[in-house]
Amino acid sequence: MSSQPNQSLIDGIRCLQYLVSSGRAIGCRELSRLMGINTTRVNRLLMTMASIGLTQQDAQRRYLPGPGIHALAAQAIRGSALFSQALPLLERYAPKDIVVAMAVLWEDQVIYIYHSKPGSQVSQALAGFHMLPAWQSVIGMSLLAAETDEALQKRFTDEQWQQLGPHVAQQRELGHVVWHHDDGEVSMAQPLGAHSAALAFAGMWQVSDAVIKTRLEELHCLVKRLTEKP
Repeated sequence: MSSQPNQSLIDGIRCLQYLVSSGRAIGCRELSRLMGINTTRVNRLLMTMASIGLTQQDAQRRYLPGPGIHALAAQAIRGSALFSQALPLLERYAPKDIVVAMAVLWEDQVIYIYHSKPGSQVSQALAGFHMLPAWQSVIGMSLLAAETDEALQKRFTDEQWQQLGPHVAQQRELGHVVWHHDDGEVSMAQPLGAHSAALAFAGMWQVSDAVIKTRLEELHCLVKRLTEKP
């Protein structure tokens, strides 16, 4: 048997992930542009997944996640050591007065598993935030640092790299990223080791160096809790 990756399987999984992440009904042409593959191929993939309930069409023949997604989501949650271990710890120990987020990196996009805001319930924090391009996310910056500059510069524009590069260097040097946004917000992130995920604190506005230091200590402490073996 060939040891080459199965491209049809790869395209099918990518197609499903883009569809689910869009948060709305989406047509084949738009989805093909997002994925960078032929429209006919995307249509065939979506129709195949519709036959097993993973996708469905609305009245305008645009595609939506189908009922099979719920079964897949439940199975994925049960099978995720990161999710099952992290959720009770985040509920108990995460700061309640700032944004706390946990996410993974996928195709230069940050996919949020947990994203809480001050006053929000745990149910609202679970997968309750849209995906972001990695260069616009402190979590993305933190996780991309595992790759070489050469590999990253091939995928990002000069403008994107101008923002991304210094934070990638910071992650490699210090083991975390602190991002001082132009609007006065401060966010910070630290990888969660073998899980290919990262934890972030955000929503801190016009804070002093002393506050940043204290929040970093909180972040390090929470990351340690999340990465300890049960």
